[in-house]
Amino acid sequence: MAEKRVSRRGFLNTGALAVGAAAASHALAAEEKQPMRVRLGLNLLLYTVDFPKEKIDLIPKVAEMGYDGVELPFIVLDTIDAAATRRAIEQAKIGATACAVLTPGTSLISDKPEERQAGLERMKKCVDLAAACGCDAVAGPLYHPVGVLAGRGRTEDEWKRGIEGLRASAEHAAKANITIAIEYLNRFETYFLNTAADTLALIREVNHPNLKVQIDTFHANIEERDTAAAIRAVGANIGHFHACENDRGTPGTGQVPWDKVFTALREANYSRWITIESFARGIRDLCAAACIWRDIYDSPDGLARQGLAFLKKMTGRA
Repeated sequence: MAEKRVSRRGFLNTGALAVGAAAASHALAAEEKQPMRVRLGLNLLLYTVDFPKEKIDLIPKVAEMGYDGVELPFIVLDTIDAAATRRAIEQAKIGATACAVLTPGTSLISDKPEERQAGLERMKKCVDLAAACGCDAVAGPLYHPVGVLAGRGRTEDEWKRGIEGLRASAEHAAKANITIAIEYLNRFETYFLNTAADTLALIREVNHPNLKVQIDTFHANIEERDTAAAIRAVGANIGHFHACENDRGTPGTGQVPWDKVFTALREANYSRWITIESFARGIRDLCAAACIWRDIYDSPDGLARQGLAFLKKMTGRA
């Protein structure tokens, strides 16, 4: 076979292309190594289900660990001292978000008008409380109580009622400059929203800038075929992010594909909160709701510190 000859110009052009490709590859690698412009938070459900004034010292504790902010549990609303909480957050020089739920008897998708009204009133109360505490977002499965299942999939009427209730909630949130981030859960905790695709479809039908999608890697690990692809699909509509291990233990110690997850977050130009969520042991109602029947970490402080170190490494802030 005759030897194929390459001209000097062709050789130089090929070399230039190779050098250019290598430069582009190095530039991309360098860009990926740049610290992500996100804030790292810790959900206080790791320590407590309610948040009365007596537990406000958790705020400086989390700040001293090195977190950028705390996530306040909006479960028992009446015990929260908003003014004292805001002072503690400001004194600690950190930010804050809130995680909230709808309680039994409150639902945006119920066929009972009184439950839908109670759901909307709770949503508005959570938004107002978040603003008073100094939070910038309220996140959670804010459409129906966790664990209340119907033994079937959602109906078209429930979908329409969800749109109506969330639109009203988002309009209220806009007045307080609060983002509402709707979290989908796994099939064992809700039947209304189980995937990022469905949650994104709902958000798009509501069509309000103060309503976004929350992604939690614990739920995504169960329901998504590809968590990274789900993150890319939601893209700019991600309003909040929970970095949770597949067993609710310390992030980085389980089966969540973290490298792919953080690559997808970078590609989505995500720049809001990345918050660790796990749950306090020994609180019966909380552990029952989260179906935690065994020890999943050595200590809450250990999970908080090790989890933060992992997030700093993954976001390029180590």
